[in-house]
Amino acid sequence: MERVLLLSLGFGMGHNAAAKALETQFHQTGAITDTIDLLQLIPKTFHPLLQSGYQGMLVKFPSLYHLLYDWTYQFRLVRYVSKEFVEKVGLTIRGKILSRLEQFQPTKIVTTHPFSLLLLPTEWEVVPTIGVVTDYELHPMWLVELPDILCVPKKMLKRNIIDRLRWRSGVKVLETGLPIEPKYYESTCKQDARTSLSLPLYDPVILVMGGGFGLGPLEQVVDELDALSHMQFVILTGSNESLYDRLKRKRYGDHIRLEQYRSDMELFMAAADLLVTKPGGVTITEALAKQLPMLLFEAFPGQEEANQQYLVHHRVAFKTRPDTVCLQIEKFFQSRMYQQKEVDRFLPIASPDAAKRIVQATLGMGRSKILV
Repeated sequence: MERVLLLSLGFGMGHNAAAKALETQFHQTGAITDTIDLLQLIPKTFHPLLQSGYQGMLVKFPSLYHLLYDWTYQFRLVRYVSKEFVEKVGLTIRGKILSRLEQFQPTKIVTTHPFSLLLLPTEWEVVPTIGVVTDYELHPMWLVELPDILCVPKKMLKRNIIDRLRWRSGVKVLETGLPIEPKYYESTCKQDARTSLSLPLYDPVILVMGGGFGLGPLEQVVDELDALSHMQFVILTGSNESLYDRLKRKRYGDHIRLEQYRSDMELFMAAADLLVTKPGGVTITEALAKQLPMLLFEAFPGQEEANQQYLVHHRVAFKTRPDTVCLQIEKFFQSRMYQQKEVDRFLPIASPDAAKRIVQATLGMGRSKILV
């Protein structure tokens, strides 16, 4: 019986969401799983500081984050220093990780975050490892401690880069796509979805969100959208309760519908004509599955910028900002992409079998590897 340990690091919701999708798929094969968000193992007095520090740097000092991200790509020394820092932080939870490993005795280890492999105790490095990339760029820290198999989105890496990675490190790169819950690939009639959600059957419906944490200039965007009273907007603030409260106090018209966290996002995406969002990896993958065009605002430096470039390159999204979003929305509904429903743009980069392929690759590996 295969025993698969799924590791994540919840600095954003995407890593945990991908791990959950894989957990569901593993259970269908009869494999036993244990899923660990390593951030939850860090002492509670330290954990909020890590989370708020990461988000605070993105929001308040994006240029600094961008610089650090680029340096990590360009300089091996910076990657080494980053590796040492992660390992030192990991000392606070090394005992907890070792205890879980000894208790569960995994035959395979799958991770959705590159830092996870840096935190594994040395004696467990013999267990085969699989890395799952949850954005549309290869984070430089994946290169520090490569897994045996690296699963990446479709059409993200050029063939020569895949060949070079295999030649230099021995890693097997699979273009599986990014795993999400299968419900996003299920076909749902738009009219039925709108009826279920009490949305107008024939007016344009636009979803607006800032990821699971409701980040970015969402309030400013909503203020601008208030002028488009002939359209229906659904504003999703996620776990950002203060943003929800501020928007609620503004008493917008009925065409601005406010929602907090929803577990039926696949239904909202099926009902919508357009998504206005920050380009988080899992969010945009869910929209791709629903063949939902996107307007993307304020991408954070690093992965989100790469996600944005990927979508724009494949002509399924456009960049926007608060002062142009109204004009761009009106132009979208006059465009050929909307009027002729050009869904062919989505097909080459959609990955309905991503989770299944990752699970098959995992279970197809040997029980142990030879360390050289």
